[in-house]
Amino acid sequence: MIGAGTFINPLLKVLTTVAILAAAYFFIVKPALDTTEAVSDNISESVNFEGFDDLNTNVQPQIEHAVKKARRLQENAQAASAQQIQDANKLLNCISKASGDVNAIQRCNTKFAP
Repeated sequence: MIGAGTFINPLLKVLTTVAILAAAYFFIVKPALDTTEAVSDNISESVNFEGFDDLNTNVQPQIEHAVKKARRLQENAQAASAQQIQDANKLLNCISKASGDVNAIQRCNTKFAP
Protein backbone atom coordinates (compact mmCIF):
# COMPACT_ATOMS: atom_id res chain seq x y z
CA MET A 1 0.00 0.00 0.00
CA ILE A 2 1.47 3.28 -1.06
CA GLY A 3 0.44 6.29 0.93
CA ALA A 4 1.43 8.97 3.38
CA GLY A 5 1.87 6.49 6.25
CA THR A 6 4.68 4.63 4.51
CA PHE A 7 6.77 7.80 4.21
CA ILE A 8 5.73 9.96 7.16
CA ASN A 9 6.03 7.29 9.87
CA PRO A 10 9.71 6.44 9.18
CA LEU A 11 10.47 10.14 8.69
CA LEU A 12 8.99 10.93 12.11
CA LYS A 13 11.07 8.16 13.66
CA VAL A 14 14.27 9.53 12.15
CA LEU A 15 13.44 13.12 13.17
CA THR A 16 12.60 12.00 16.72
CA THR A 17 15.88 10.09 16.98
CA VAL A 18 17.86 13.08 15.71
CA ALA A 19 16.05 15.41 18.15
CA ILE A 20 16.78 13.10 21.10
CA LEU A 21 20.46 12.79 20.14
CA ALA A 22 20.76 16.57 19.70
CA ALA A 23 19.16 17.20 23.09
CA ALA A 24 21.47 14.66 24.74
CA TYR A 25 24.46 16.37 23.15
CA PHE A 26 23.47 19.92 24.14
CA PHE A 27 22.25 19.08 27.67
CA ILE A 28 24.68 16.30 28.71
CA VAL A 29 27.76 15.91 26.52
CA LYS A 30 28.58 19.56 25.74
CA PRO A 31 28.39 20.79 29.38
CA ALA A 32 30.55 17.88 30.51
CA LEU A 33 33.14 18.64 27.83
CA ASP A 34 33.11 22.35 28.67
CA THR A 35 33.57 21.62 32.38
CA THR A 36 36.43 19.22 31.67
CA GLU A 37 38.13 21.74 29.42
CA ALA A 38 37.78 24.48 32.04
CA VAL A 39 39.24 22.25 34.75
CA SER A 40 42.16 21.18 32.58
CA ASP A 41 42.86 24.81 31.66
CA ASN A 42 42.88 25.78 35.35
CA ILE A 43 45.23 22.94 36.21
CA SER A 44 47.63 23.70 33.38
CA GLU A 45 47.74 27.37 34.44
CA SER A 46 48.36 26.56 38.10
CA VAL A 47 51.08 24.01 37.37
CA ASN A 48 53.29 26.17 35.22
CA PHE A 49 56.59 24.45 35.93
CA GLU A 50 59.55 26.03 34.24
CA GLY A 51 62.39 24.03 35.74
CA PHE A 52 65.01 24.52 38.42
CA ASP A 53 67.07 27.18 36.68
CA ASP A 54 66.01 30.06 38.93
CA LEU A 55 66.68 28.20 42.20
CA ASN A 56 69.45 28.99 44.61
CA THR A 57 72.73 27.43 43.49
CA ASN A 58 72.94 25.43 46.74
CA VAL A 59 69.60 23.79 46.08
CA GLN A 60 70.46 22.42 42.64
CA PRO A 61 73.09 19.90 43.87
CA GLN A 62 70.74 18.79 46.63
CA ILE A 63 68.02 18.08 44.10
CA GLU A 64 70.40 16.15 41.85
CA HIS A 65 71.61 14.13 44.85
CA ALA A 66 68.02 13.35 45.86
CA VAL A 67 67.17 12.23 42.31
CA LYS A 68 70.22 9.94 42.19
CA LYS A 69 69.33 8.50 45.58
CA ALA A 70 65.75 7.89 44.47
CA ARG A 71 66.98 6.07 41.36
CA ARG A 72 69.30 3.86 43.46
CA LEU A 73 66.45 3.06 45.83
CA GLN A 74 64.22 2.16 42.91
CA GLU A 75 66.88 -0.11 41.43
CA ASN A 76 67.42 -1.79 44.80
CA ALA A 77 63.69 -2.30 45.23
CA GLN A 78 63.45 -3.86 41.77
CA ALA A 79 66.35 -6.19 42.52
CA ALA A 80 64.82 -7.19 45.86
CA SER A 81 61.48 -7.77 44.18
CA ALA A 82 63.09 -9.99 41.54
CA GLN A 83 64.85 -11.98 44.27
CA GLN A 84 61.57 -12.44 46.15
CA ILE A 85 59.92 -13.71 42.98
CA GLN A 86 62.75 -16.20 42.43
CA ASP A 87 62.49 -17.42 46.03
CA ALA A 88 58.72 -17.77 45.72
CA ASN A 89 59.09 -19.74 42.49
CA LYS A 90 61.60 -22.09 44.17
CA LEU A 91 59.16 -22.64 47.02
CA LEU A 92 56.28 -23.31 44.62
CA ASN A 93 58.36 -25.76 42.59
CA CYS A 94 59.39 -27.61 45.73
CA ILE A 95 55.78 -27.80 46.95
CA SER A 96 54.55 -29.02 43.58
CA LYS A 97 57.23 -31.74 43.58
CA ALA A 98 56.12 -32.79 47.09
CA SER A 99 52.86 -34.12 45.58
CA GLY A 100 50.86 -33.62 48.76
CA ASP A 101 53.43 -35.12 51.16
CA VAL A 102 53.06 -33.02 54.29
CA ASN A 103 56.58 -33.72 55.55
CA ALA A 104 58.09 -32.73 52.19
CA ILE A 105 56.02 -29.54 52.12
CA GLN A 106 57.24 -28.65 55.61
CA ARG A 107 60.85 -29.22 54.47
CA CYS A 108 60.17 -26.90 51.50
CA ASN A 109 58.81 -24.22 53.82
CA THR A 110 61.82 -24.56 56.09
CA LYS A 111 64.26 -24.42 53.20
CA PHE A 112 62.72 -21.69 51.02
CA ALA A 113 60.45 -19.61 53.28
CA PRO A 114 61.65 -16.07 53.97
